[in-house]
Amino acid sequence: MHITTRKAQREQRVAERFETAMPVSVDGVPGLTRNISARGVYFETDVAQRLGALVNFTVEYTLQGRKRYLLCEGKVVRVEQQGRRVGVATRLVAPFFEDASAA
Repeated sequence: MHITTRKAQREQRVAERFETAMPVSVDGVPGLTRNISARGVYFETDVAQRLGALVNFTVEYTLQGRKRYLLCEGKVVRVEQQGRRVGVATRLVAPFFEDASAA
């Protein structure tokens, strides 16, 4: 059995994460992001997701006073109980932003 520690998980991250609370919708079920990066999103919701599954979700944000929506597809890489809610870590199928240094 392989157990991954939080420290090891942090060391595996390549993209900087930003703590943020934005509305998210997964199959019509509301939730809230906890952190987001160019390559992944961690959110809490009331519906458990299956590890390894592809999940479609929408993140709501405001830009210049107007609501906008990011349509996302991610692979579920971690699921954890967060009190009465479920925490879901996803790795995006396509990153939000390309790494300019890779060009």
